[in-house]
Amino acid sequence: MSAINAVPDANVRSQTYYVARATAQCRHCGSPTRLLALAMPRIHETLDDEWQCADANAFLFYVGELPDDVRHRLQALSPHFRRARSAATQSIYWANHCEHCGTLLGDHELHCEPDGAFAPSSEAAAADIELLHVHAPLRAAASGYALEPEFFRFMRGS
Repeated sequence: MSAINAVPDANVRSQTYYVARATAQCRHCGSPTRLLALAMPRIHETLDDEWQCADANAFLFYVGELPDDVRHRLQALSPHFRRARSAATQSIYWANHCEHCGTLLGDHELHCEPDGAFAPSSEAAAADIELLHVHAPLRAAASGYALEPEFFRFMRGS
């Protein structure tokens, strides 16, 4: 089975993707910690009843399933990106943890709260987010999907 087909419950797919990197202060120990997120390029597909083209960038969060090659890439960038249980969604998902104290840094606070690490409220804050363009396919199952995040175009590409 190829990596692109390794996620049978996938609801988003693309021929390329971004790994977004940011830094935030841990709410538990107060130390700065490095964070990761997955972002989709302008042309990707989402699954409702059938696959549809989305003509907008997007962030994925509450990602429950990833192909092994993507998981290995993310864990090589940050060994603190690992599976966790969400009380809010009653599911297990790939999540950031503080690199100093190990506290779960939940996707809601990083993606949904104003000024969350991946929800910047200004061009300057967006410029602190680095986008690494990965030229490989991604097929994932995500419960969270932020279509055309504000200030996405101000994030730093590589």
